[in-house]
Amino acid sequence: MDVCKQETQISRAWELLAPALGDDLRIIQSEVCRGECQLLSWGGGEFFTVLREEQFTEYRELVLVAAAGKNSMPYLHEIHRRAKLAGFKSIRLHTSRPASMLRMGKSLGYAPAETILRAVLNG
Repeated sequence: MDVCKQETQISRAWELLAPALGDDLRIIQSEVCRGECQLLSWGGGEFFTVLREEQFTEYRELVLVAAAGKNSMPYLHEIHRRAKLAGFKSIRLHTSRPASMLRMGKSLGYAPAETILRAVLNG
């Protein structure tokens, strides 16, 4: 792939992923640069993900750190297919829109696993 085209696609990926990553954008970008996470493009730049592997004593879990773009369902199905082939036991994601992700992910088996509460401290 043309380097300029690749750089443009990477810039676009981060632009689309920025709202999902919020304050963690720079941290996740650093983790991708260090090889701790992978930034992936799907469908020629239609959909982007950041994925990370977590190793536990008994199993490996794929973490969908962030996702953004169009036509997500075929790509989520492909991520699941590849994760199974690679021997992952589960896929975990965190979302600020659980209702829509549960609706979209129902066919893939997503269910609530935890609740995160946050208090913002001023001053």
